[in-house]
Amino acid sequence: MSPLNSSAVLRLLERHQSPLLRYARGILGDLGAAEDVVQETFLRCIQKAPDFGNDGVAQGWLFTVCRNLAYDNRKMNQREHARRDKLSSPETLDPPTLLSQKELVEDMRFALQELPMKEGEALRLKVHEGMKYEQIGEILGVSRGTVGWLVHRAMGRLSKRFRASQDF
Repeated sequence: MSPLNSSAVLRLLERHQSPLLRYARGILGDLGAAEDVVQETFLRCIQKAPDFGNDGVAQGWLFTVCRNLAYDNRKMNQREHARRDKLSSPETLDPPTLLSQKELVEDMRFALQELPMKEGEALRLKVHEGMKYEQIGEILGVSRGTVGWLVHRAMGRLSKRFRASQDF
Protein backbone atom coordinates (compact mmCIF):
# COMPACT_ATOMS: atom_id res chain seq x y z
CA MET A 1 0.00 0.00 0.00
CA SER A 2 1.63 3.22 -1.11
CA PRO A 3 0.18 6.65 -0.47
CA LEU A 4 -1.20 8.34 -3.54
CA ASN A 5 0.35 11.58 -4.69
CA SER A 6 -1.84 14.66 -4.83
CA SER A 7 -2.18 14.68 -8.62
CA ALA A 8 -3.40 11.05 -8.59
CA VAL A 9 -5.97 11.88 -5.90
CA LEU A 10 -7.17 14.90 -7.87
CA ARG A 11 -7.58 12.77 -11.01
CA LEU A 12 -9.56 10.18 -9.04
CA LEU A 13 -11.67 12.91 -7.46
CA GLU A 14 -12.45 14.58 -10.79
CA ARG A 15 -13.32 11.29 -12.47
CA HIS A 16 -15.26 9.52 -9.69
CA GLN A 17 -16.73 12.15 -7.36
CA SER A 18 -20.00 12.65 -9.27
CA PRO A 19 -20.70 8.94 -9.87
CA LEU A 20 -19.90 8.15 -6.24
CA LEU A 21 -22.16 10.96 -5.08
CA ARG A 22 -25.05 9.65 -7.20
CA TYR A 23 -24.43 6.14 -5.93
CA ALA A 24 -24.30 7.16 -2.25
CA ARG A 25 -27.36 9.38 -2.63
CA GLY A 26 -29.25 6.45 -4.13
CA ILE A 27 -28.44 4.37 -1.06
CA LEU A 28 -29.03 7.09 1.52
CA GLY A 29 -31.68 9.26 -0.11
CA ASP A 30 -30.03 12.36 1.33
CA LEU A 31 -27.57 14.57 -0.52
CA GLY A 32 -25.85 15.88 2.62
CA ALA A 33 -25.23 12.40 3.99
CA ALA A 34 -24.07 11.24 0.55
CA GLU A 35 -21.56 14.11 0.39
CA ASP A 36 -20.20 13.11 3.80
CA VAL A 37 -19.83 9.49 2.68
CA VAL A 38 -18.02 10.46 -0.54
CA GLN A 39 -15.72 12.77 1.41
CA GLU A 40 -14.91 9.92 3.81
CA THR A 41 -14.34 7.62 0.83
CA PHE A 42 -11.70 9.95 -0.58
CA LEU A 43 -10.10 10.42 2.84
CA ARG A 44 -9.73 6.65 3.07
CA CYS A 45 -8.35 6.64 -0.44
CA ILE A 46 -5.66 9.09 0.60
CA GLN A 47 -4.87 7.18 3.79
CA LYS A 48 -5.30 3.52 2.84
CA ALA A 49 -5.60 3.06 -0.90
CA PRO A 50 -3.86 0.09 -2.42
CA ASP A 51 -1.55 0.61 -5.37
CA PHE A 52 -4.01 1.01 -8.22
CA GLY A 53 -2.74 -0.61 -11.39
CA ASN A 54 -5.44 0.90 -13.57
CA ASP A 55 -8.54 3.06 -13.28
CA GLY A 56 -10.86 0.03 -13.20
CA VAL A 57 -9.22 -1.19 -9.99
CA ALA A 58 -9.47 2.30 -8.48
CA GLN A 59 -13.11 2.59 -9.47
CA GLY A 60 -14.00 -0.77 -7.94
CA TRP A 61 -12.14 0.05 -4.73
CA LEU A 62 -13.76 3.48 -4.43
CA PHE A 63 -17.27 2.15 -5.05
CA THR A 64 -16.77 -0.68 -2.55
CA VAL A 65 -15.57 1.71 0.15
CA CYS A 66 -18.37 4.17 -0.66
CA ARG A 67 -20.98 1.41 -0.55
CA ASN A 68 -19.78 0.10 2.81
CA LEU A 69 -19.71 3.59 4.31
CA ALA A 70 -23.17 4.41 2.94
CA TYR A 71 -24.72 1.23 4.34
CA ASP A 72 -23.01 1.78 7.69
CA ASN A 73 -24.38 5.33 7.72
CA ARG A 74 -27.86 4.12 6.82
CA LYS A 75 -27.87 1.46 9.55
CA MET A 76 -26.68 3.98 12.11
CA ASN A 77 -29.40 6.44 11.09
CA GLN A 78 -32.09 3.76 11.21
CA ARG A 79 -31.02 2.76 14.73
CA GLU A 80 -30.96 6.39 15.82
CA HIS A 81 -34.43 7.05 14.39
CA ALA A 82 -35.82 3.92 16.03
CA ARG A 83 -34.30 4.95 19.37
CA ARG A 84 -35.72 8.47 19.07
CA ASP A 85 -39.14 7.17 18.06
CA LYS A 86 -39.18 4.83 21.01
CA LEU A 87 -38.23 7.64 23.40
CA SER A 88 -40.49 10.31 21.92
CA SER A 89 -43.67 8.33 21.45
CA PRO A 90 -44.93 7.23 24.82
CA GLU A 91 -46.92 4.07 24.68
CA THR A 92 -50.57 4.84 24.95
CA LEU A 93 -52.08 2.48 27.43
CA ASP A 94 -55.76 2.26 28.02
CA PRO A 95 -56.95 2.87 31.61
CA PRO A 96 -57.60 -0.83 32.37
CA THR A 97 -54.05 -1.69 31.32
CA LEU A 98 -52.61 1.11 33.45
CA LEU A 99 -54.68 -0.05 36.40
CA SER A 100 -53.55 -3.66 36.00
CA GLN A 101 -49.90 -2.54 35.78
CA LYS A 102 -50.26 -0.50 38.97
CA GLU A 103 -51.87 -3.48 40.68
CA LEU A 104 -49.04 -5.72 39.50
CA VAL A 105 -46.43 -3.33 40.91
CA GLU A 106 -48.24 -3.22 44.24
CA ASP A 107 -48.55 -7.01 44.31
CA MET A 108 -44.84 -7.29 43.58
CA ARG A 109 -43.93 -4.91 46.41
CA PHE A 110 -46.10 -6.86 48.81
CA ALA A 111 -44.67 -10.19 47.66
CA LEU A 112 -41.12 -8.92 48.12
CA GLN A 113 -41.94 -7.87 51.68
CA GLU A 114 -43.31 -11.34 52.42
CA LEU A 115 -40.12 -13.13 51.37
CA PRO A 116 -37.89 -14.47 54.14
CA MET A 117 -35.56 -11.66 55.21
CA LYS A 118 -32.27 -12.91 53.70
CA GLU A 119 -33.92 -14.00 50.45
CA GLY A 120 -35.56 -10.60 50.06
CA GLU A 121 -32.34 -8.75 50.86
CA ALA A 122 -30.30 -10.86 48.46
CA LEU A 123 -32.81 -10.36 45.67
CA ARG A 124 -33.09 -6.59 46.24
CA LEU A 125 -29.31 -6.17 46.33
CA LYS A 126 -28.97 -8.18 43.13
CA VAL A 127 -31.84 -6.69 41.16
CA HIS A 128 -32.19 -3.14 42.49
CA GLU A 129 -28.54 -2.42 43.23
CA GLY A 130 -26.95 -4.61 40.55
CA MET A 131 -24.43 -6.09 42.98
CA LYS A 132 -22.41 -9.21 42.32
CA TYR A 133 -22.89 -12.31 44.45
CA GLU A 134 -19.54 -11.75 46.19
CA GLN A 135 -20.58 -8.25 47.29
CA ILE A 136 -23.96 -9.45 48.48
CA GLY A 137 -22.28 -12.28 50.39
CA GLU A 138 -20.06 -9.79 52.22
CA ILE A 139 -23.06 -7.67 53.18
CA LEU A 140 -25.19 -10.61 54.34
CA GLY A 141 -22.28 -12.52 55.86
CA VAL A 142 -22.79 -15.63 53.71
CA SER A 143 -20.85 -17.36 50.93
CA ARG A 144 -21.23 -16.61 47.24
CA GLY A 145 -22.96 -19.97 46.75
CA THR A 146 -25.44 -19.21 49.48
CA VAL A 147 -26.26 -15.89 47.80
CA GLY A 148 -27.01 -17.75 44.58
CA TRP A 149 -29.27 -20.14 46.46
CA LEU A 150 -31.06 -17.25 48.24
CA VAL A 151 -31.68 -15.39 44.97
CA HIS A 152 -32.85 -18.59 43.30
CA ARG A 153 -35.25 -19.37 46.16
CA ALA A 154 -36.63 -15.82 46.17
CA MET A 155 -37.23 -15.89 42.43
CA GLY A 156 -38.87 -19.29 42.73
CA ARG A 157 -41.23 -18.06 45.44
CA LEU A 158 -42.16 -14.96 43.44
CA SER A 159 -42.63 -16.96 40.28
CA LYS A 160 -44.84 -19.49 42.04
CA ARG A 161 -46.94 -16.73 43.57
CA PHE A 162 -47.48 -14.87 40.32
CA ARG A 163 -48.17 -18.03 38.34
CA ALA A 164 -50.87 -18.90 40.87
CA SER A 165 -52.41 -15.41 40.55
CA GLN A 166 -52.48 -15.75 36.74
CA ASP A 167 -54.52 -18.96 36.97
CA PHE A 168 -57.64 -17.06 38.01
